[in-house]
Amino acid sequence: MTDDAVWSAVIRWIALHAGCTVIRSHEGGRRPAKPYVMVNFTTSREVRENPQRIEWAEDTAEDEVTATPVIETEWQFSIHAYGNTPSDILRPIRSVAHLPQPNEPLMPSLAVHEVSAIRHVPDYINEAWEPRAQMDLFVHGLTRDGVLVDVIEDVSFDIQPASE
Repeated sequence: MTDDAVWSAVIRWIALHAGCTVIRSHEGGRRPAKPYVMVNFTTSREVRENPQRIEWAEDTAEDEVTATPVIETEWQFSIHAYGNTPSDILRPIRSVAHLPQPNEPLMPSLAVHEVSAIRHVPDYINEAWEPRAQMDLFVHGLTRDGVLVDVIEDVSFDIQPASE
């Protein structure tokens, strides 16, 4: 899965359980009416030192070989809630992360691995304190990025007896 596809899947999953508008961070434009949730993709990393396997594909028409390492990957998202009681928006998301059925929209490609504590992080906006809450969400899945590793060359040759 691409980072963008994972980000979109996480936004859709959060929207199912947040009960309010969910947006992607840094979209530009006006802020939605409160309450709302903003999802910020912060990082992705390999879970294990080595890939699970390497998938090989040969394109005989192009005489090329592609190797695709299957890498277990973890994506981290920073989830921010805005509104009068922002922690009440995030608590249901933390709760459903522990139940298999509410996680089915992410499956089988992604699995919620960990949800952090909910942090209260009020911010001073337009000369007033605005209540906000934040938590981190970690999801696991597999990436497959193929790389051309070999070009098969056809070379014709001719064998002739050595002359004496």
